[in-house]
Amino acid sequence: MKKDKEEKINFEENIKKLEDIVRELESGNVALDDALNKFNEAFKLSKECDEKLNEVTESVNKILNKDGNLEEFNPNLEN
Repeated sequence: MKKDKEEKINFEENIKKLEDIVRELESGNVALDDALNKFNEAFKLSKECDEKLNEVTESVNKILNKDGNLEEFNPNLEN
């Protein structure tokens, strides 16, 4: 449970950092070298967040079947 909380905090912290970087870059008050460094940091944070979202999406898309086994959720299948 602690790991889930830490991952959520890390995800939330990464999103906040990303928002802060975007806001700073949009202000136009950043030197070119600093802007490049911030862009690279934002790219890394964006990739980490995307990977986490994909991982969570895969997890959410699994359901238990009648036998108690996990399987991919397919809303197009008729029961």
